[in-house]
Amino acid sequence: MKKFLGFLLLVAIIALAIWAFLHFKGFGGFGKESEKGKNNDTSVSETTEPETTTVEDKQLESAEITVSGNDYLYNNEKLSLEKLVAEISKLDKSTEITITSDDTAAKNTVDELTDKLEELGYNNFKKADK
Repeated sequence: MKKFLGFLLLVAIIALAIWAFLHFKGFGGFGKESEKGKNNDTSVSETTEPETTTVEDKQLESAEITVSGNDYLYNNEKLSLEKLVAEISKLDKSTEITITSDDTAAKNTVDELTDKLEELGYNNFKKADK
């Protein structure tokens, strides 16, 4: 019987310690005050709302053109150089354009594209091979 009472007393003390720990600003943000959103007094600066970028903003900041053989692929469409130029002209001049060419891409096709981009004032492009 004494062992049982001793064990019960030990369990009660452990439960009380856990309750006190969590109740009085406990471990890992748990506790009474944690959900109120109070700042820690030791923080250097307050947090600001992070700047979010939408998918549309990212599309405006970058464009990818794939050259395969004598064809230009842009936005999952096969376009002629004239139609591609019309689509690219809608983009801002500071847009980063990535030109990806596969093994079958004709060098003169890539050169025509880069010459046209430079002519239009899009100097922020880079070539990337697959």
